Amino acid sequence: MGGELTTRDVFTIMSLTNVMQLELTKHLSLGIMAASECYVSVRRIQKFLEVQELSHDSCKNVSSVDDKKIEHEDVVISLRDVSCYWDSSTMDQNAASSEDAYETQNYVGVLAVKDVNIEFKRNQLTCIIGSVGSGKSALLLALAGELEVSKGNIHRSTSSLAYASQDPWIMNGSVKENILMGLSYDKEHYHDIVKSCGLDVDFQQFQDGDDTVVGDRGVQCSGGQRARIGLARALYRNADILLLDDPLSAVDSRVGNLIFYEAIKNIALKRGCCVILVTHQHQFIGDSRCLLVSDGMVQTDGTFSDCVAAANGALHFVTQKSLDEDESRKESSIREKDSGEKNMLPATENNMSKQIFGKLKQKSSEQDEIKETGVVSKATFLHYMQCMGGPWVALYLLLLCTITQALALGSIAMIGRWSERPVEQQRSWDILGVVLGLGVGVVLFAFIRSIAFFRLAIRASKRLHNAMSDAVMRAKIEFFDTNPSGRILNRFSADVGSNDDLLPHTLFDFFMCAFIVAGSLITAIASLPYILIVMPFLVWYFYTTRSIFVTTSRELKRLEGLARSPIFAMLSESISGVATIRSNDAVKYIRNKFENFHDAHTRSFFSFLASSRWVGFRMDSLMFITVSVSSLLAVVFSDQGWFEVDPVIFGLALSMLIQLGSIFQWTIRQSAEVVNQMVCVERVSEYSKLESEAPLITDFDKDLVWPQSGNIQVNDLSVRYRSTLPLSLRGVSFNIQSGQRIGVVGRTGSGKSTLVQTLFRILETESGCIKVDGIDISKLGLHKLRKGMSVI
Repeated sequence: MGGELTTRDVFTIMSLTNVMQLELTKHLSLGIMAASECYVSVRRIQKFLEVQELSHDSCKNVSSVDDKKIEHEDVVISLRDVSCYWDSSTMDQNAASSEDAYETQNYVGVLAVKDVNIEFKRNQLTCIIGSVGSGKSALLLALAGELEVSKGNIHRSTSSLAYASQDPWIMNGSVKENILMGLSYDKEHYHDIVKSCGLDVDFQQFQDGDDTVVGDRGVQCSGGQRARIGLARALYRNADILLLDDPLSAVDSRVGNLIFYEAIKNIALKRGCCVILVTHQHQFIGDSRCLLVSDGMVQTDGTFSDCVAAANGALHFVTQKSLDEDESRKESSIREKDSGEKNMLPATENNMSKQIFGKLKQKSSEQDEIKETGVVSKATFLHYMQCMGGPWVALYLLLLCTITQALALGSIAMIGRWSERPVEQQRSWDILGVVLGLGVGVVLFAFIRSIAFFRLAIRASKRLHNAMSDAVMRAKIEFFDTNPSGRILNRFSADVGSNDDLLPHTLFDFFMCAFIVAGSLITAIASLPYILIVMPFLVWYFYTTRSIFVTTSRELKRLEGLARSPIFAMLSESISGVATIRSNDAVKYIRNKFENFHDAHTRSFFSFLASSRWVGFRMDSLMFITVSVSSLLAVVFSDQGWFEVDPVIFGLALSMLIQLGSIFQWTIRQSAEVVNQMVCVERVSEYSKLESEAPLITDFDKDLVWPQSGNIQVNDLSVRYRSTLPLSLRGVSFNIQSGQRIGVVGRTGSGKSTLVQTLFRILETESGCIKVDGIDISKLGLHKLRKGMSVI
């Protein structure tokens, strides 16, 4: 170009370039990527916020005195020409505004309720009957305001409503928390509700009573217990309108008898509630009002006899139960006798009942997520290295990093030598070729290093994910009973996401910056050995600060991972129970609970960020001292003639030290971040070592034609849900011949479902055996066993 290259110009430009290197190559690209991700996230959030919301405009709370449509003061809820569709979001909005929208078929949703005109009064029990899929639950959802009214209006004279769904929603907490669900504790009212639902007998079997944790989705409870907990929750809310969606279907006849007469009649109706009960237990209807629902329409409104007459043979008369005083006393005495007998059970017998529900004090600790403490083990790093490809792959990456950094330092030194030459020799190709060759070598090896590193890191992440997936898919049912779905989802989303996105970038940054720092320090010490005077103090301060930071940030990262699991769990849990939450006016309680979990996560995450800024400030101060002392000593030693300093090497060393001012603290933070991200590898690896079920295929299966006739022989069978819990089935023996139809009966939680799970080897036997057609099922592979039987 005709200019003159001087040493001053070269190292001034190199120093400024080195200072900007991290910002231009790392932070600028991160900023652009973050802005792009922010834009995508905002669009997704905006799309979610614009989704049609549940409208309550057509379900109004009005005064029974002012509303002319409600003719009697006792009417608490009135429906006028109400029609509902399951998918109201598919309706043509323009057509919805016109009265003939429903006649012109502009609505493509599935019909749920059609042209319902009906009133419900205080202190009245209304039983809704009909075949499966006739629209009974849809009518209750419409009354609860959870199914949007597409046509007509629902008028209420009270806003107090409680709802118990057909599939009871149970949140992960104690039984008492599920019943209260945010309401204050009224001891007398609470115990009346518990007794009327038959839960007092269950509480005597629970070692922790009503403080027992039921687990995610209530997995520790039987179906009947979940139904009664949901019913108790609705009753405890003391609402004027009580919507019950078939709570009697999951309980035995005696408990159903107790619930109907004690809970529904003696508590709800005596308080003046309007009780709307969906049921298939027609023996309880008696003289109560009865609605026959078919195809989403109310076909008959009258007595049970009227409904039977109108059903055209679809319904049949059943013996109606009544509970007079003698029967009431008999039922009460039976319950007291049962209670007394259970209290007199030996400790071993009582423990067997407790096992069925998983109610030992150890259970709360089993529900807690395991948190590793201390340093991340070397085994975690070695496991990650093995997933990348093994020790030779690690050596290959180290060699690439070393060659790249050596070429970079060599190119800077050659540029310095180039600037020392006379002007007429600066255009000579002997030096130009070396400089260009080194520059091309730096670019080429940096590219190869980046491609190789990220390909190997992604390979490691895929292997970790696949190992965890395989282990979880083959895990024992005990694992799913003791781990909420949100906790498992956290491992597969946040932790796997960290291994996919964060760890490769962080690990690459650390290695790249570490080699730059190492090269800079080696160059500086080689050219300015007198800076070793202050090195011991600086090394001690660096080691102490980094040790504090790594220890703190590592534990904060673990706490952040643990605090994230409840957020996932509660979000999934709340979505599945949104109808129950909103209908029972518990939105504020659930919101506050979710915010508490979110605040706990935010505290740990903010503490982690604060610790990064803490170490960043101290590392910047350390490098400021290093550069200042090095520059001062270089001037002093050169001025006094104590040490001859090569200007080129001194310029190279000084430019590298100046570069450390911006890159050194980033290297330290990334080194700690690598350790923190390895916590995610540790958590994923933990799930890849889960205890597995029995083998899917065994040698015994080969050429075995099984089953043939279906004879079942059970000999002295004992089963427990978990090794820490007592036996659920003890010494069970029976024979079932081929072609027999057998009914297994017993109180809720007595072990009926346990027996079915044992047949499919979802639960393994503690002792004894099960033989089908003379073959011990413990010798069969799970594929052979489970394909040979079916279950509903």
